Amino acid sequence: MAGYDGHRGWIYYLAVAPELRRRGIAAKLVEISEAELVKLGCPKIDLMVRDTNQAVIEFYQAIGYGEDPVVVLSKRLIEDPPHDFG
Repeated sequence: MAGYDGHRGWIYYLAVAPELRRRGIAAKLVEISEAELVKLGCPKIDLMVRDTNQAVIEFYQAIGYGEDPVVVLSKRLIEDPPHDFG
């Protein structure tokens, strides 16, 4: 899921089923998202990845994304429910 707020684009969610990974699907999804955001006049895309998710960080770095000198601040309003990933 990607979006554009008029200032910058965001990739909010990108997921590929584990059994389908390493086939270029994620890179193609990002490519399509980037193309659609460019059509909207979006100059830059941001995304957030947990600093513990090294595999995903390496994926994004491999397709041209890099770190910006920013600090992300957040405030939890509702506790996350427990995740059951299977």
